[in-house]
Amino acid sequence: MATGSMTTMEVKKINKHNIYTFIHEQRHTSKQKIVDMLHISLSTVTHNLKLLEEEGLVHRTGYYQSTGGRKAYNFEIVKDARVAVGIDILKDCIHIVAVDLYGMVIKKSKHALNFLIGEDYYQKLGSLVSDFIREGKWDSSHLLGAGIAIQGIADESGTSVSYGPILDNFGLHLSALAQYIPCQCLLIHDSKAAALAELWHNKDITDAAVLFLNENMGGALIRNRKIYQGDNLRGGLLEHISVDPNGELCYCGSRGCLETICSANKLRVLSGLSLDEFFQKLREGDADTGKTWSEYLDRIAFAIRNLQVILDVPVIVNGLLANYMTEEDFKELRNRIAKYSPFPFPQEFLLAGQYGPLTPAIGSALIFIDKWMQTV
Repeated sequence: MATGSMTTMEVKKINKHNIYTFIHEQRHTSKQKIVDMLHISLSTVTHNLKLLEEEGLVHRTGYYQSTGGRKAYNFEIVKDARVAVGIDILKDCIHIVAVDLYGMVIKKSKHALNFLIGEDYYQKLGSLVSDFIREGKWDSSHLLGAGIAIQGIADESGTSVSYGPILDNFGLHLSALAQYIPCQCLLIHDSKAAALAELWHNKDITDAAVLFLNENMGGALIRNRKIYQGDNLRGGLLEHISVDPNGELCYCGSRGCLETICSANKLRVLSGLSLDEFFQKLREGDADTGKTWSEYLDRIAFAIRNLQVILDVPVIVNGLLANYMTEEDFKELRNRIAKYSPFPFPQEFLLAGQYGPLTPAIGSALIFIDKWMQTV
């Protein structure tokens, strides 16, 4: 390894970080494979593995697959050596999740809680999160922090809301909202948190558009594996693309935004049914429900068609509504996009998100996991 002007201490820190990161990426590996792949001496690898084991970050899990000779120990990270909490705040409820160092959900809960700015809400939120942490038995040395995904644009520091008509939370400060939560917290726009979760769990994504079909629709753009923010942190708000200037009034004050025709709430209003009831009738072959669903798919397809013309990137469909969609639904959606598109539409350009309504909570927690991983 070329050290240039780095001190011995800096080189040691880099070696340790690279070894830990390699084990994390490989999931399981042997000492010799680390030596071979990272081109670090056996003695250095042995020393750092000992340090990581003593710190409780790496452990031995049997023997590595061998082609002969002495069996080598298999090394893996301790997945729950650190955990992070994610909270998604909605109008009438909150989702809380805890994720491990692979971003996998190890605990989750949902609670009815009507959002209202004020001390009573802050105390109830803090109590629910505190109980969640206590039940998980995570002390301050293991819990990295809590990300709070919220319907509203958070400022660059993640400490206040700069735009929030859905919850009427403009100007809400993290110091007030999280004052009863017993760990470090930050705020993030829920759609951008959802995009972070997709990035974390899909290493093949470089550029993409994310459509989050929750009660309210959300959107985000991924460029070069980063969330596109724009000059004023309003980049990627796909839900506010207007497709009909004379259409239904959106909460943003404009008319005909995608929010007014593509949100899960819109489907519920059109059908007069809860989503559970709607999809049950749809799967039973109800004609009226089928007609409503067909019209809804048309609107989503047309929206994605327009995004494709502008961006020419894969589109990830996620959120509450996507959780109800089957493989056949996605196939039909692909066909409709292809029908409307002036160009060939690659089948792999439409992707189903992985976590449904939990995605923003997961993404907000992963901010702390990612930051910690850079410091090992």
